[in-house]
Amino acid sequence: MKIERTYARRLTTAIFKINGIENSIDKKVGIGYAELCLMYALDDGLPHSQKQISEEWEISKTTLNTIVKRWEREGILILNKIPGKRREMEISLTDIGLKKAKEALKRVYLAEEFAIKETIKKYSDMFIEVLEFYAESLKKISENLDIEEE
Repeated sequence: MKIERTYARRLTTAIFKINGIENSIDKKVGIGYAELCLMYALDDGLPHSQKQISEEWEISKTTLNTIVKRWEREGILILNKIPGKRREMEISLTDIGLKKAKEALKRVYLAEEFAIKETIKKYSDMFIEVLEFYAESLKKISENLDIEEE
């Protein structure tokens, strides 16, 4: 097996393992993966558009829209018009949403902080830049890759 294939396989396996761990945390928290991603994205206190979240978090627009509409009805988030944009709206958590996010993300943040401290201690913060670079490279090539059916 080529060395590149070996590295790619190890990395992909690690990413799937991380996703599996996140899914088990989702179950403990009691919300779905896409909901947890949305809550995580909005918990930085900044407004985001649905388009931005969909692209950054790789959540389908339909799934995201369903969650946003439900959470808006439940008072978890609010939508505000973006000046100069016809249809795009900013999403922000309400006080109720911030409280729910704090509770839901508490375990996630504790786990992440522990894992990050251990990882940075051993490898420095450069590993994050490497992962970001890999993700962007993979996205760029996959968007331009013609996959032929056999």
